Amino acid sequence: MRIPLALNPGDRFELPVAREAWESGRIPLQGGFRHLVDATGEPVRVTLRGNSGQSAVGMWDGGGGLLDVPGLCELVLITGTSGRLALEVEEVRAPTFRVRLAGRAHEAKPLDLSPREIGAVPVRFGPSDSEIVSELEEGAYGPLEAYQLNRWGHTVALTPGFEELISLASLREVIPYEHQLAAVKTVLNRMRGRALLADEVGLGKTVEAGIILSELLRRRLVRRVLVLVPPGLVTQWQEELRRKFYLDFVTHDAEPFRQEGPEAWKRFERVVASFHTAKRPEHARVILRVPYDLVIVDEAHHLRNARTVLWQFVNGLRRTYLLLLTATPVQNDLEELFNLVTLLQPGQLKTLKAFRRDHVARGDRRQPQDPEGLRQLLSEVMVRNRRATTPVALTRRVARTLLVEPTAVERELYVGLSDFLREHYRRGSGITRMMVQTLQMELGSSPHAAALTLERLLAQQWQPSVREALHRFLGQARSLVEDAKSRALLGLLRSWSDKLLIFTRFRATQQHLARLLRETGVPCALYHGGLPRREKEEVVRAFEDPCRILISTEAGGEGRNLQFAHGLVNYDLPWNPMRIEQRIGRLSRVGQTRDVYVFNLVAPGTIEETLLEILDAKINMFELVIGEIDMILGQIATDQEFEELITDLWLASEDREAFRGKMESLGEQLLRAKQAYLGIRELDERIFGDALAPGGSA
Repeated sequence: MRIPLALNPGDRFELPVAREAWESGRIPLQGGFRHLVDATGEPVRVTLRGNSGQSAVGMWDGGGGLLDVPGLCELVLITGTSGRLALEVEEVRAPTFRVRLAGRAHEAKPLDLSPREIGAVPVRFGPSDSEIVSELEEGAYGPLEAYQLNRWGHTVALTPGFEELISLASLREVIPYEHQLAAVKTVLNRMRGRALLADEVGLGKTVEAGIILSELLRRRLVRRVLVLVPPGLVTQWQEELRRKFYLDFVTHDAEPFRQEGPEAWKRFERVVASFHTAKRPEHARVILRVPYDLVIVDEAHHLRNARTVLWQFVNGLRRTYLLLLTATPVQNDLEELFNLVTLLQPGQLKTLKAFRRDHVARGDRRQPQDPEGLRQLLSEVMVRNRRATTPVALTRRVARTLLVEPTAVERELYVGLSDFLREHYRRGSGITRMMVQTLQMELGSSPHAAALTLERLLAQQWQPSVREALHRFLGQARSLVEDAKSRALLGLLRSWSDKLLIFTRFRATQQHLARLLRETGVPCALYHGGLPRREKEEVVRAFEDPCRILISTEAGGEGRNLQFAHGLVNYDLPWNPMRIEQRIGRLSRVGQTRDVYVFNLVAPGTIEETLLEILDAKINMFELVIGEIDMILGQIATDQEFEELITDLWLASEDREAFRGKMESLGEQLLRAKQAYLGIRELDERIFGDALAPGGSA
C-alpha cells in the first residue's frame, strides 16, 4: 500500500543508510519506507551524484534495487510537485540521511516597479502578521546570529562538490595562493581526500592540509581527526590550527589528556600527537581501535620504510581520509615512494615486485625506468608545487652579528655561575640539567632574567655551601642595573629609524628593556603569551601604528604576521635554530616588500656566540628558505631537542675550548645534513619535475 507523504518546506525525516553503503557510493533502495511519494502520489526520484560528475537515478521503493555512483558526494530527492529535497549526512550512532525540503519555485515578480508604484502599494498587517509582530516583541524568536548560523549550516548542506570551498570565509591571518587552492580542490575532488602533499619547502603544505581539514569538518564529512607530527612540531600545529582555522585540538601531552591515560585517545575527537608517542605499544593498542575520519601525518618521509614500527602503525590505523605531508618523498630510493603511496592507495603501484620490475631502473634504485608512466600513476595520489612555477617570492635576509663586550662584573658573573653549575651538576648536589639549561640561557639574555631564577632556587633546600654561592651570584646579578647589551641596543635604536621588532625569551628581560626605553623617552609596546587574545590584537595594531618598537617574547614568534616592519633584533639567541627561524619568519614572509635586517646581539665567550658561528659558517642559516632548517635538522639522527643537545655538549666540556671543539663536530654534522638535504631535493626534482602540480600534465 502506498502512503502519500505530503512534503512542505521545513519538513524533516530520516532515511537510515549503513556506513559501508555511504562510503562505497552503493546505496540499496530501501531505507525505512515501503514507498516514498509526493503529495500527488507520484514516486519520488532519487539522484546520486559523484565527485567525478557521474550520476544515477532510480525510484525509492522496496524492490531492493541498487544505485551505484563512485565517489558519492550528494544525494537528492526530486518530487513532481514539491520541489527539491536536499540531504545532509549526520552521524549519531549510525549514519542517517536527514532530509530537508529546500523550498519551491515561485512565480517571478517584476523588479522594475517605479518608486510611485511601490509607494502606492498598501501595507496592512493581517491577523497572523500581528501575531508574529507580538511574538517578536515578546522575544519568542531566537537571535539573528542563531538564524544566520542555521542558514549557513543549510548552505553547507546544499553546496555540491568541492569547486566552491566553503571554509575560506573562516580563515584568519592567511590568504591562500592559487596553487594552494588548486591543490586543495584536486585532493578533495579527484583524490577523494587521500593524498601525498609534496610541495617544495616554504610553499604552504600546512595551509593546504588545514583547508582540506576545515572543508571536511564544515561539511560534516569528518569528526574524529588525528594529526601525527614530529615531537618538536606538536605545539606549532595545535597553535596554527587554532589561530588560522579556528579549530581546537588537544595535544597528547596536555594535562587533561594525560590524566585520562591511553583511554584519552577514545575520548578526545581532535588530537595533535607526536608519532613517537602514538606508536608506543600502550598507546597504539588503543589508537588502532579508534575509527578516525581523517589522519594527517606531517614530515611523512619518516614513513618511507615499510619495515619500521611507525609505517606499520600508520598502515594499521582505521581511517577514511589520509593526508601525508613531505617536501622530500624520495630520499634514498624509489621503494620509499612505493611505501608512501601504498599507505594512501594500496595497489596503485601494484605489488613491490611489480613496481621494481616496471618502474625502477636496473642498477640504480633511485632512477625511474619509465618516468612518464610513473608520474601518470602518481598524479592520482600526489600533488607537488615547485617554487619556480608559483608566484611565491621572498625578499633578502641581511644578518648582522653585533658582538657586545661585557663589563668586568658581567664577565665575572657569567664565568663564575657557569663554572658553578657545571661543577655541581657533575657532583650531583641537586643542580639538574634543566636548571643548568635555564640559567645558561638567562645569562645569555640579561642579569635580570638570571636573578629571577636564582631567587626561586634559594627558596629550596640546599647545602650551606651551595646556598652561599647562590646568594653571592644573586647579589652580583641584582647589582647590574644597566648592562652592556642594553647600551648596545640603545645605540642600534639611534641608528635604525624604522620599526624594530625586539625578541627576548624571558619576561624579566622584556620588562627591563621596557623600563630602559621608557626612561630614555622611547615608547614601546609589549607582547607576551600571558596577554588575553584581544590585548594581543591591540598590541599588534599599536605596533603597526603609531608605535615604532615592539618587544616580544617567543609568543610573538608563533604565527603573527608583522611584515609591515623589516628590522628584527635577537636580544638573546634561542639555542634551537627552528626557534630562530620562527622569529625571522614573522617579518621575512609572503607580503614583505623590503629586505629584512636581522641584528643578533651576543657577548664573546658565550654559548650563543659559538652557536651563531656554527650556524652561520656551516649552513648559512640566515640565507635558507623558510622551512629548510627543519629539513636539515631532520637529517640528524637524534631524538633530543636541539637545546638539550647543546646543554649536554656544554656539560661534557671541561672549558670553553673543549666546548668549541664539540660544537665544531656538531657543525660538521649540520654541514653533512645540509648536503644530504640538497641531494634529496635535487633527486626529487629529477623524478617529479613539474608534472604533479595541480593541472600539470604527466
